[in-house]
Amino acid sequence: MKFQYFIRLLLLSTLYIQYVKANTFEQAFVPIYAGGSFVYTPMELLPNHPDYFSIKSQGDNHLLAWYFETDVQYYQIEALVNGQWQTLSQDVTSSFYHVPLSTGATSYRIRGCHNHGCSEWKESNRTVSKETDINAFYADNIVIDKFHSVTLNWVVQGASAVMITSNLGGEYRNLNPESGSLRVEIYKETTFTLSIADFKGQNQYTEVTVGIPPDSVVSKGVKTEYIQPLYDINQDINHKTILAFDDAIYFATHDRKLVHYRYEPNAQTESKWQLIWEKSLPGVINNPPARYINQLFYSVSMFGGKSQVCSVSLAGSSQHTCTQVKPAQLYASPIVVDTTSLPQSHLSWLQKLGITPIESQAINGIYVFYANGEIALHSLDDLSAQPRRFAFPQSLQNEIIDTPKLFIGAPNTNSAGWLQFAVRDGNRLRGLQLPIAQSSNSLLERAMSLFSFGDAETSQSQNTQILNQAWSAEL
Repeated sequence: MKFQYFIRLLLLSTLYIQYVKANTFEQAFVPIYAGGSFVYTPMELLPNHPDYFSIKSQGDNHLLAWYFETDVQYYQIEALVNGQWQTLSQDVTSSFYHVPLSTGATSYRIRGCHNHGCSEWKESNRTVSKETDINAFYADNIVIDKFHSVTLNWVVQGASAVMITSNLGGEYRNLNPESGSLRVEIYKETTFTLSIADFKGQNQYTEVTVGIPPDSVVSKGVKTEYIQPLYDINQDINHKTILAFDDAIYFATHDRKLVHYRYEPNAQTESKWQLIWEKSLPGVINNPPARYINQLFYSVSMFGGKSQVCSVSLAGSSQHTCTQVKPAQLYASPIVVDTTSLPQSHLSWLQKLGITPIESQAINGIYVFYANGEIALHSLDDLSAQPRRFAFPQSLQNEIIDTPKLFIGAPNTNSAGWLQFAVRDGNRLRGLQLPIAQSSNSLLERAMSLFSFGDAETSQSQNTQILNQAWSAEL
């Protein structure tokens, strides 16, 4: 009789210990400073529950998985069987759990626990069927300025948890297990690692590195006895981009700015170059901008082989517009062609030689020569309009780096009187004739041909036109 009593007592003690572990917790306290001393006040302190509780069917099992929160010590899992919640485990210390289909469960729920209590129950909210894999992980910029932000993007499949860490100690946990984006500030070159977990505790990884451009060093040169108006302005000038006219000067800097200075004479003090405005750029300018009426047109070369063409008002940098960013490298500045405003010296020279100018039929617009030889023609009035496309008659041997020159064909040549571009292809110079408006039966049709910058759908249906090469010569 005593032996049976002892056995019953032992069983009850074991059950009580398990019950205490599952249902009793330590009280959490928070210190509050009052009356010159700290008073410890009871508080509720519960762990987080998983944001994503995923389920995947595989063979004869349901695979359950989640992200293991840092403030959780263990998890409790229940299954819904015949309309009733039944305990599967009271002490899961991993981020996954496998349940035989034979249990007949139709749903599952989970909660995290620690010494001070458990979170609310979280039912499964994701069903996964694909194999675990990383489809994409990339940054919107691979090089950005210091203390600017970069956006990290990811697309994965079959994952139960996603985390991004950096080599500088950054951690971004419990991210969307399918796709998402994360904006992070960069202050030095940083490598980000994407980690995804499957339903068996295994992980996959991939990396992306974001750099920052080196700090620019402004070289002021050497002070001489000659006038050096830009010596003391403390700008990192790209001297290849300087454009000067009247009392104004425009130039780009190596730290990605377009700057406008004006010479301001003053009878009372020493005359100086005054900063009028400066505009930050998404990339760099490699050649002098083109001036047309009251605007500057310039090309911006960006990291990653992208580019765009922009215009800015001479009156102020706030009045500007740009084309869409194009995945093509661009070094040359735009070339503005307006046959109504050609230099009169060119026309009088032709007339004196008895040559009838035919350049008035050339198509006006903003010509853009991409490094790979592609030529885009934008409207003079609207950079956002879909451009027309032109191409060289022969493949280029080298990238176009310098801005082509616009000139009129010389007398006694096959291209006398024709407007042409002189394009440098390495050690060879090529002469390309400007496209002319196609002949038509009415003045209206000719005018429409001259200014035919259609929408995207119309433009895509047009074939790229091959320009005529008038001549070619070795340098």
